[in-house]
Amino acid sequence: MKVNGILSSPLRGTRVGLFFLLSILFVSCGSKQTESSESIDEEVNELVETNEYKENGLNKLKAVSQSLDTEAGYNINLSLAPDERLPRVPNENFGSYCDNRATVVVTQGADTLLVRQLVKADFEDYIDKSLSDFAVFDALTLTQSAAKAVTFEASISVPHSDEQAVVAVTLGLADGQVSMQRVTTANDSFADDEEVED
Repeated sequence: MKVNGILSSPLRGTRVGLFFLLSILFVSCGSKQTESSESIDEEVNELVETNEYKENGLNKLKAVSQSLDTEAGYNINLSLAPDERLPRVPNENFGSYCDNRATVVVTQGADTLLVRQLVKADFEDYIDKSLSDFAVFDALTLTQSAAKAVTFEASISVPHSDEQAVVAVTLGLADGQVSMQRVTTANDSFADDEEVED
């Protein structure tokens, strides 16, 4: 078949139609993948914005503090806040993080029984260096309060990952003695299981 000097076959129109149909399909699929990727990015950004903020070029976790009354008759004031004096923690996906410092104050009435600060370096004997280099001290949770001591669990984690180390920290109220021991978790990233006392 010849149309205006151009050789054509009866299937040419069908092929052209198929070509356009496939083109539209590929564009549509690509658009959905882009939308899906953008949706995931938005969810991650929302999560980051909920728990974090950026200041002085550093990602920071929002400071937290709480006051706890114990059955032993004393009060524990616990805070965890970013401290720019600490070494920066690199993160390939989100940029550098500011590490945190925890402060524990135990009082009974007008008397101060204990004041103790903790940073990630205090747990270095219990954390694999490859984890420690990219992790931040992100939580300190009271687990036990007795007449002579309080025990916490310190969490050291790589932001936005499941890599985590947990260390049990016991603080003596009478003598200020500190003992630490690793806590085995599903994402255990510790050195040998040892207990060390300051």
